[in-house]
Formats: sequence, C-alpha cells, structure tokens
Amino acid sequence: MKLLDELVDAFLYGNDNEMSYVLNRRTGEVLLDAPEALTGEPEIDWDDEEVAADLAMIPSVSSSEMYDVMVSFSKKQPDSISIHLINVLNGNKPFRFFKEKINELDIENHWYEFEQNYAKRKMTEWLEEFCKIEVS
Repeated sequence: MKLLDELVDAFLYGNDNEMSYVLNRRTGEVLLDAPEALTGEPEIDWDDEEVAADLAMIPSVSSSEMYDVMVSFSKKQPDSISIHLINVLNGNKPFRFFKEKINELDIENHWYEFEQNYAKRKMTEWLEEFCKIEVS
C-alpha cells in the first residue's frame, strides 16, 4: 500500500481515544501507537527523544470536519439529490442517515470517491507542510 493511501486510512478511520497513528518521517512507515494490551506490541516511547524526533502524529478527521465534507458533497449534487441529503444532514443522527440516504440514492461510489479525494488533499498538505515530505 502506498504511503498516501495508508495516511488516508489513518486520517479517515483512525479516530480513537486509545490509539493513534504515527508517521516515521525517516522511514516513511505508518505506525500504530496503542496500549500493548490491544496490539501485543509495546507502545511508542515518546520520552525517548531519539525515537520521538522522527515521529509525527497523523491527524484524524473530526466529526465536525466530516459533517462539513458531507455538506460540501451534498451541495455539489443535482438539486433533486441535494435536497434529500441536506434534509438528512439537518436532522437527527445525520451521519447514520446520510449513509443510508446515499445508499438509497445509489450514489455511494460518488460519495466515497469525494471523501477519498478530500482526505488525499488533506494528507498531501499535511505531509508537505508539517513533515516536509513532497508527494509525487
């Protein structure tokens, strides 16, 4: 799997209080930092300055940011679809009902492509700005 693909997965699906994803800037390896009880591997020793110097915490998308992405996607759809999506986003349980509605409208592939493209842009910006790594 390419580095950008791994970063996109970490960004979109790595939002968990007990574990986080980390990029080793020297090796380009994505690491999981989680309690040993969950992974069977020791946690990263952030107190070891030599180890920590090469590591960068990979950001994960917040729920408010993802809500904004769903709104953006909805507004780019034809009016007949956009109205349905905006309605579910303005109601109760917007994430759940948004997923149900995109399935019902048979546009889930368009949504997942939009979501992936958004995450790729965010991770490319992050790599270039914070990690000083060029993405080709």
